Amino acid sequence: MKAAIALASIAIATVVVPAQKFSVSVEGVRVDVLVTDGRRPVAGLGVADFELRDSGVLQHIDSVALEDVPLSVMLVLDTSASVAGQPLVDLKRAASAVVRLLAKSDRAALMTFWASVTLASGWTGDRAQLERAIAKVGTGGFTALHDAAYAGLTLRDNGAGRTLVVIFSDGQDTASWLPGQTVIDIARRNDAVVYAVGLLPLAGARLPGYRLDFWSGIQFPVPKASAGTLMESFLDALAEDTGGQFINAERSDRLRDTFVRIVNESRSRYLLTYSPQGVDAGGWHPIEVTVKGRKLKIKARRGYLR
Repeated sequence: MKAAIALASIAIATVVVPAQKFSVSVEGVRVDVLVTDGRRPVAGLGVADFELRDSGVLQHIDSVALEDVPLSVMLVLDTSASVAGQPLVDLKRAASAVVRLLAKSDRAALMTFWASVTLASGWTGDRAQLERAIAKVGTGGFTALHDAAYAGLTLRDNGAGRTLVVIFSDGQDTASWLPGQTVIDIARRNDAVVYAVGLLPLAGARLPGYRLDFWSGIQFPVPKASAGTLMESFLDALAEDTGGQFINAERSDRLRDTFVRIVNESRSRYLLTYSPQGVDAGGWHPIEVTVKGRKLKIKARRGYLR
């Protein structure tokens, strides 16, 4: 079922504004963690191997899960005019590859955006339904990247698994009502991991001052030589805050391999659960996760808001 999300602040609030809270309940706080040795994911770790600090306070980890955790994948795909032609064909192939990787207990949803944001398929484990939705995707005009990222993070699956949000865009925001910081704030209030995929000829240097745009909603003029760098800065910050990654595919024929890599890497992530002790109930909670006695690379969210 298609549900168009109107590009107006009131309509957006009506559709996606149910109160967001980080995953804190009787089962505690859940933190998705990727542990690598070089580029190779490290398996076989348990509760005794990890050390976790919340707001600088050492916490007792209740459980660590790696396998048999259902995956909910939200695909948020830029279908603005610049994606028309071969890039759209390659993007659809990449989305279909994700669908084919779904296990029986996994679910996925498909959201597309240009000047408007559309839920092309709600949460489902029905591969055929998802494939039909992907096949119908077309292209439009401008790019409402912030609005789409916000909607993708807010329209969560009701399942008990982990949530992966894959956001694809080939350019900076040109049509959103929402500022970037609003999206960052909502990401800090839930436990979804964001992997962002760009399609830029060159990575480009970060532009100073975009963090001001996050807070103010001001859209700075973008020089032609810097096209895409604001998008990259926003998606990079969003991914880093949630423990994910920004990946510049550079060419559309690399999208399929990039999407497959993201899903496979997500299945290699540990899910740590703990009940916060000795910290304030509300506010910003910085998180630090390490593996005892080993020099391994840890990728986890920077913290969470309660």
